[in-house]
Amino acid sequence: MLRSLTVALLLCSLWLPVLAEAKSKAPPGPERNTKRTTSAFTPKPLHPSEIQTSPWTDGEIAAAKAECTATLSGVRLDFEPLSPIRQGLCGTPAPILLRSLGVDQKVEFDPPATVTCDLAKALSEWIDGVQREAKQRFGVAVAKLRASSYACRNIYDGANPPLSQHALANAIDLTGFELTSGKHITVREDWDNRSVDRSLVHLASAAVSLPNVITATQQRSGFVVSAHESACSIFGTVLGPGANKAHRDHFHFDMKQRNHNLCR
Repeated sequence: MLRSLTVALLLCSLWLPVLAEAKSKAPPGPERNTKRTTSAFTPKPLHPSEIQTSPWTDGEIAAAKAECTATLSGVRLDFEPLSPIRQGLCGTPAPILLRSLGVDQKVEFDPPATVTCDLAKALSEWIDGVQREAKQRFGVAVAKLRASSYACRNIYDGANPPLSQHALANAIDLTGFELTSGKHITVREDWDNRSVDRSLVHLASAAVSLPNVITATQQRSGFVVSAHESACSIFGTVLGPGANKAHRDHFHFDMKQRNHNLCR
């Protein structure tokens, strides 16, 4: 029996190295793709319009319309009441389509803006000061505002929250002004622009002096900057070219409630 055990041990000692070498030469198994596994279970964020919410109740709509009527009492504007808007998280129970502000000297919105009544009232207050500034600087009034308003989206059109105030019809973007003289003033071109390089190209054919060109450029710049600054005491949020690159060509005004107005 001892002899048999000795033989078995001898055979094991001979085969173990062979088995170990064979195992080491075996092809490796497939590696696990951890990135693929993780991404497969990462849900794509829903667009604000795709998130299910309850529709406005009759009571909410009636209350919002009554508040709108009271808000716009005495405000000089041309508007059309719209049906309640509800697109997922977006919308408002009593929107209006704002066509123009003022009576004797109307300021049209191009295109007409879908806004809340609170925003319309604030715009009316703001445009009064803008008109005074335009008449003082140019001798004419503002006739039209280039605008964009309601859009169901997140802030900066991102995939994730927070929700933009545009999605609540509580914000408006303004890119420029058209005066009654036909002159166009834009935020992109005239914001705090004291350079006269572009105007110098026309000096050879224009019967104007360099000081006049400089003054005209400064007047346009001063008007745009003044329009931005005067908004800061009226709207909850005021953003312009000084805020970031996203606002380099327009003003953003909204009525978001804040402890302190945001003005940039």
